Amino acid sequence: MQDFANKTAFVTGGASGVGLGIAKALAKAGANVAIGDIQQARLDDAEQQLKEITDRVLPLKVDTTDIETLARAAKDITSTFSPVSVLCNNAGIGGGGVILETPDEKWRRVMEVNVWGPLNGIRVFLPAILESGDEGHIVNTASFSGIQGHHSQGPYGTSKFAAVGLSEFLRNDLAETKVSASVLCPHVVDTPIFYPDLRPDEKAAIAERRKTMPWLEQIAVSPDTVGEQVLAGIRNDELYIFCDGTDSREMLQTRCNDMLAAMDRQFPIG
Repeated sequence: MQDFANKTAFVTGGASGVGLGIAKALAKAGANVAIGDIQQARLDDAEQQLKEITDRVLPLKVDTTDIETLARAAKDITSTFSPVSVLCNNAGIGGGGVILETPDEKWRRVMEVNVWGPLNGIRVFLPAILESGDEGHIVNTASFSGIQGHHSQGPYGTSKFAAVGLSEFLRNDLAETKVSASVLCPHVVDTPIFYPDLRPDEKAAIAERRKTMPWLEQIAVSPDTVGEQVLAGIRNDELYIFCDGTDSREMLQTRCNDMLAAMDRQFPIG
């Protein structure tokens, strides 16, 4: 897909962070943009930001773990604009922790949002995209934690590995169609995921929290940058969309080398 003009896009988790960055990039490219989020205050704020770019904005309060709310959103989007052509399953939550120390309810909640959420989006929106016979694209937001396991991110990283696998198999399923799929694997993006308990208007508290995370300023990329990278990834039909070339490149190389070394030890060549 090269041209987004007058196409309709839906971005879940689109009221802040990466989702809002993607929504802004789509709006600038001429798309009709629907954003879904569970927090009304953030939806209201995002709507105002997007309307500085385009009037074709539809904010929807959506819980991606509830497939019925997604089905209603699909009807609202179609009646307001047209059927969705670009679906960005971006809504997600954090969930770091040591595996044995993480309670069951946290495991279930992280998997419900980060895996079942995108799966629900695919189940609701993909049939209509295929039925249209037109070009379409689905982007599932994972993380670099879904490429290489690092730090104590058991539940979150596991869910993001699942999102990568979901995207790879989805792309296989779509190989003979005009629809494609990508997986977004950012490393560190400067988003409210690092202070989810704070409202956008709590600027002093956010500033204090950020002082405890100096690495945000050092290595994080901006959501707007990620949004432009997502559009470039769709246009180039990339399976994997990466967002930076910092230590993520080294981590990717280490993972690939470790797997190849294991293969060589177990099945030597020659």
